[in-house]
Parts: sequence; C-alpha cells; structure tokens
Amino acid sequence: MGNVDLNFKSAVPTFDANVALGRRHDRRVVVSTTEGLIEAMDGSGIERAVVYSPYAAHFDTVEGNEQLLDMIKGQPRLVPQLVANPAVEDLDTFAAQVESLGVRSIRFHPDEHKYPLRDWVVGSWLEWMESEGIPLWIPVAETDPVTLHDIAAGHPGLSIVLTETHYSQVPWAIPFLKSVSNTSVEVSRWVIADGVQRLMGAIGAERILFGSRFPDSSMGNQLYNLHRNDLSDNNLAAICAGNLDRLLGLE
Repeated sequence: MGNVDLNFKSAVPTFDANVALGRRHDRRVVVSTTEGLIEAMDGSGIERAVVYSPYAAHFDTVEGNEQLLDMIKGQPRLVPQLVANPAVEDLDTFAAQVESLGVRSIRFHPDEHKYPLRDWVVGSWLEWMESEGIPLWIPVAETDPVTLHDIAAGHPGLSIVLTETHYSQVPWAIPFLKSVSNTSVEVSRWVIADGVQRLMGAIGAERILFGSRFPDSSMGNQLYNLHRNDLSDNNLAAICAGNLDRLLGLE
C-alpha cells in the first residue's frame, strides 16, 4: 500500500475553495470557530480558504452572512463567500453589499432555499454576476445536471464552480465539464482511484480546484491525494491555489 506520511503538509501554496465556518441551526459541527479553522489549516499547510456560513446555506442567508463577516474580521487568510437566496432577496441591496465589502464569489443553495435554478428566478442575478465577473459556486446536490447545463450554456460569460461533486456523479460530470468551458470543478468529494487523472484528461488542470469541504470532511485528505497523483509542479500549484486565485481575480 506504500508509505503514509503522517506529518504531511502541502508542498505548494494552497488555497481551499470550500470551507464552511460557523454554526448550523440544526446540529453541531466539529469545528465552528475561526481559531479552530486556522489551526486545521496550519496542520495541513493551507495558507488561505474561501469560507461561507453554513447557517446562511441551510437556514437564514442574511443572519448567516452577517455572522460570517463578523467572525473573520481582521483575518486576511479567510476570504468571505456570501450565500444568496435570489428567490426572496433584493438584488440591488445584495449587490451594494458585495461591492462595499469587496466580496469575490457568491454561493447558491437552490434546493435548501426551495427555488428552481431557472432564469425566471435567478436570471437577473446571473446577468449581474456575469457583468461584474463574480463567479458562482453551486453544490451539485442542490439541483440536477440538466438544469445546471442550461444555466452554464445560457450564461457563457459567467464562471461557475461545481462544488462537492461526488465520485458517483462521474457519468455525467465529465461530459458536462467537457461541453461547457465556463465551469470548474471543486474536488473535495471526488474520491475515486483515478479521479484526478480522469479530470486532467478531460479538461486539463486549469478548471480543477482543491477544496476540503471542512469541517464535514478532513481538511487534508484530498490535498494528500493530489500530492500523490504524479502531477507536475505547475499543475499541482494551479489546482491547489493558482486556478482559484485567477477565478477570484486575486492573481
């Protein structure tokens, strides 16, 4: 089985694309504090993380986003991602908040928030994000692949990140990614023996993002896997941080 490095830390600059920070309304989480997250990041050699509020994702977007912003004040290693509910929130108010805070990405949870991911609900929001160059994160379990494809194909100027894409979704995920060039994939749940290599063969390294899904998943597992996939130094660096920096306009 080979040797396992119990003291593993990332060998390249690393920027986690998928971290939940804060409490939920329905259950406890393993780590819910900024201090606990930073400790976990340090343990795996992760410099920065995109963070969103699970309270916003699963219950109340306004209160959850406010909690998140308060938690990360003065912590430059944590990059806020706001959760939006376009079915009930006012776009102008939300856009003004995003601009004033310099937020660089938005997250939708259509299933949790009980709306269909269709242009007649979210179209004006997608057009705004397209015009402002703000990428959209969507957990794949929150909608269906046909709807996702319609959204991606219908808004070619919008950068979309399929997050928490599961290995069981390989049959549609790879053809999907090959057919729409404006979509990237976050690999926290892409746990399959040849999964990274299959993605590389289909779309190259430029649209693959490291994410941990912390705290629901270990911060270091997928990062360790990426370091053991015979990736070139350039490709490993791109997947672990460079691609996310580019998407968020931080490079």
